[in-house]
Amino acid sequence: MGAINSCCIPKHLEVDPSTPKVKGHKRNLSAAFNMSALLGDDSAQNLLNINYATEEELMTLPGINRTTAKGIIEYRRKIGGFKKIEDVALVSGVGAVKLNLIRDEITVSIKQSGSSGPPSEEISPTGSRSDVSFKSETSRKSNGKINVNTANVFQLMKVKGIGQVLAENIVTYRDKKGRFKAIDDLIKVKGIGPNLLSAIRNQLAVDDSESSNNTQPNGHLPASAENDRINTVSPKPPNTDHNNHSNCRILSTSTENMLDILQPIFKSGARPKVTPFNFKHKNRSVVRLASWNVERFDGEKADNVGVREVICMTILENGFGVVAFQELADESSLNKICDELNNPTVPRVKSWAGKRGAWKCVVSKSTGRMYRSMEYNGFLYDTSQGISLKSSAILEKPNKATKDFVRRPFVGIFKMKRFDCIITSVHLKATGLSNEDLDQLQAEIDKVPKVVKALEDHYPGEKDIILLGDFNLEPDQEDFDCLRNKGFSNAIPTGTFTNISNKNMKGSRTYDHIWLTKETKNITSGNSGVVREGLTNPLIPNGWSWGGVVSDHCPVWVEIYVGKDLDIADLSTGAEAIKFTLGTEG
Repeated sequence: MGAINSCCIPKHLEVDPSTPKVKGHKRNLSAAFNMSALLGDDSAQNLLNINYATEEELMTLPGINRTTAKGIIEYRRKIGGFKKIEDVALVSGVGAVKLNLIRDEITVSIKQSGSSGPPSEEISPTGSRSDVSFKSETSRKSNGKINVNTANVFQLMKVKGIGQVLAENIVTYRDKKGRFKAIDDLIKVKGIGPNLLSAIRNQLAVDDSESSNNTQPNGHLPASAENDRINTVSPKPPNTDHNNHSNCRILSTSTENMLDILQPIFKSGARPKVTPFNFKHKNRSVVRLASWNVERFDGEKADNVGVREVICMTILENGFGVVAFQELADESSLNKICDELNNPTVPRVKSWAGKRGAWKCVVSKSTGRMYRSMEYNGFLYDTSQGISLKSSAILEKPNKATKDFVRRPFVGIFKMKRFDCIITSVHLKATGLSNEDLDQLQAEIDKVPKVVKALEDHYPGEKDIILLGDFNLEPDQEDFDCLRNKGFSNAIPTGTFTNISNKNMKGSRTYDHIWLTKETKNITSGNSGVVREGLTNPLIPNGWSWGGVVSDHCPVWVEIYVGKDLDIADLSTGAEAIKFTLGTEG
């Protein structure tokens, strides 16, 4: 993160007046991407239905913070749903006074379009995104079963145990292989094993007659419907009137078609016009080495289609060979990006005309803490470019030594064709809102040369040492004289801003650096840069609006010739044995 320390301070949720709104809906679309609003259920009316509202939607009510929203959802689960508005006053944190503030903005009933009868939907027990209600006569049953042959990604996510990635895998498999003949066929879908299949089996159906809402009160089909079920091989086609046709088109679509349908609602997520990189400079083989702080990047963030598109397309369009990631919030998130690159499901990634590569990744053990989670570092690399990772490890400190870094550096030993090098990814201490932690940052910067000394001692004769990551300070500051004195230079010039936000797309600070030894600098092609275009997507939340950036940091990169290696060091020893000694002078 930058000097404002955005990794440790929650962003303010702001309402953007340009946020797309559904007709007749007072509220801006939630960052939880509530598809129910788009399909016309009660949450798309003027009143918020507290029996179905998500945690984020409840927080749009006056006086309702996250703690109170969670309390409403928990109480709703316990009582099986609110029967009247006054019941909300019984929730801890609400009471009579706060109820009066929100009374005119909430409802507890659902009025179906063209119907004045009672609600036909069951009470949602949670407030997660999987509780979004979809109304379809061909995709779910009154007892909650989902038809895996007609449901789209968002409907499948209503099944407990199925997240977005798994739902997309089911739809992709169905598009390629055809309809599922039995629930047991789901075992062929990537990510579904015997235990998971057993857990979700009773929530799924493969036949429209099983999942139809056209049931009698006792649960039996009417005689005419039963005859249709017996005498027809394929499911009964949906009604052909305009409204039902549009609804079924949405509900039976794949991920690709769903995104096409939503494009009129969101601005077009244009990508930069690029010529696929040929991985050469002046007829010599090169590798582009990049660093990217991806801002609290957890599995849920990686599940966002827009996020995956931006990260994967940025990597492919710029021809990156190795990418060091900082601020991973769990150990699985980078694997999802790696999987998307190797087995794309996002339309733009699937249609990429250039070289796709063959990707691998490695994620460190926890390097330290960040806002509300542990932080991990990772390397993603393309083996098709002749790149291999020999070893990797967090830089160790001696037993009983004082804490060296808030987040410890992550070391990777790489071979890139004939060139080998040591890459160390760092995320130094942020300075804070008022530079109150500047002294701590200075203390960490002072230790970086000692990190270099530890690497040199462990691998005698190795001249190609690369330090990259989030340094949280401009590179021309005298604080970095300790690196310049050791012969290092920064590939990203001062004034080439590396931060970004929706309010300032041009940036204002240079926090992300790539420091090279003089030997490594001599084999660079002279090409380096900061990627600033294509980092937003209409499907990425921006507070309570849309079209956000993936991170408040841009990726930075440098291009290195890999046709030969000029030093004679032996890098066969594992990086896990490197210890950082505080007492060693740099």
